[in-house]
Amino acid sequence: MTINFDRIQGKLNILADAAKYDVSCSSSGSNRKNQGGSLGNLSTSGICHSFTEDGRCVSLLKILFTNHCIYDCSYCTSRRSHDTPRAAFTVEEVVDLTMQFYRRNYIEGLFLSSGIFKSADYTMERLVEVARRLREEERFGGYIHLKTIPLRQAGLYADRLSANIEIPTISGLKLLAPEKTHDQLKAPMQTVKDEIVAFKDSKKHHKKAPKFVPARQTSQMIVGATGETDLQVVSLASHFYQKYDLRRVYYSGYAPVLADKNLPAISTPVPMVRENRLYQADWLMRFYGFLAHEIVTPDEPFWT
Repeated sequence: MTINFDRIQGKLNILADAAKYDVSCSSSGSNRKNQGGSLGNLSTSGICHSFTEDGRCVSLLKILFTNHCIYDCSYCTSRRSHDTPRAAFTVEEVVDLTMQFYRRNYIEGLFLSSGIFKSADYTMERLVEVARRLREEERFGGYIHLKTIPLRQAGLYADRLSANIEIPTISGLKLLAPEKTHDQLKAPMQTVKDEIVAFKDSKKHHKKAPKFVPARQTSQMIVGATGETDLQVVSLASHFYQKYDLRRVYYSGYAPVLADKNLPAISTPVPMVRENRLYQADWLMRFYGFLAHEIVTPDEPFWT
């Protein structure tokens, strides 16, 4: 099937732009190889956008399935009360876009997120169906990253899954996204961790057991929207690494793109140096075994 690019261009403009706020699109940790008769190969070098663990650059088609959303989170451009153009792809359109872009050597993989429309399960069924069709029907061997409320099938088709914690503190999330809770957002991380352990165990007994999320899972926090300290951010990231065995956590400095009474009245984005310091702290925890309190202390809660 060939895409009518004139018809779909409007959707692509809206949903590619809406996806730019999600920074957790690293593809490190997966080495899916091309097999006979399939298309795509994560083991070859790419064009741009995302860097693998060994430094290679992999290009990804990064889009939302839809920016319609049942939630009204203050910080999100896709929130239901925001007056913004709305669009939604069909499963067929995302699959066709991915394959057409791959054949033109524009991309080597897909980063697919979405607003929650109707329900989380309804949304995830469509994201999983995109991944299933790419893997089984199109024989696509490239990288796939799904933003997910986990369904077991998602981990069989995706290289990486991610569930964003959004706001680092419980009080901050209650203020800006009262329909969500930290427990609700962390539950998928536990599910994915349990499934990874189960599939690793089955691999010991059955050599042909399928891979499950070979690049593991990630999360993302918005920093600077609710006055949280670096100590609170780093402590939460440390908790994720220890409890859920995350591959990594991403930090996105708050930028004033929306007006809302609950959002901080600042005219400039969070300084880049704060993001840099958090990534430095993150590196110390992931690669050198530092604990959060060894990097940032209650006496000096900001590491700047």
